[in-house]
Amino acid sequence: MMPWEDLADHWRSIAEVQVYDTITDKLDVPCLVILPGSPWIEPGGFSIDTERYSAFAVTGASAPQSSQRQMHQLMHFVRHHLPEGWDFESAGEPAQRQHQGITYLASEARLTFKQCTGGDPYESGVSSS
Repeated sequence: MMPWEDLADHWRSIAEVQVYDTITDKLDVPCLVILPGSPWIEPGGFSIDTERYSAFAVTGASAPQSSQRQMHQLMHFVRHHLPEGWDFESAGEPAQRQHQGITYLASEARLTFKQCTGGDPYESGVSSS
């Protein structure tokens, strides 16, 4: 499994929240969507790479007050339920976002994941040289 898939499974295992670990055609809101951030992967010291991800808290746009409340709850869920190796950097302001012609309200949590590059556990059988 990849880091973002592990994270999605972790969140699904501790709460009844819809989590998408990739782009999807249709969103069942409220939900979390995990996507690569920018820069995605950076080499670090001591054989540890830093990977960046965005976890979007997405809600419906038809009731802004309750949607903002749901986003706030989802952001705190993200902040306080990260497994080992993951760090919460910050959360952005809510904004309207279009996906497949539907307007949603969403807020982005910026996350980092650090992993040892001395044998990538996510890429078995692939040489790094």
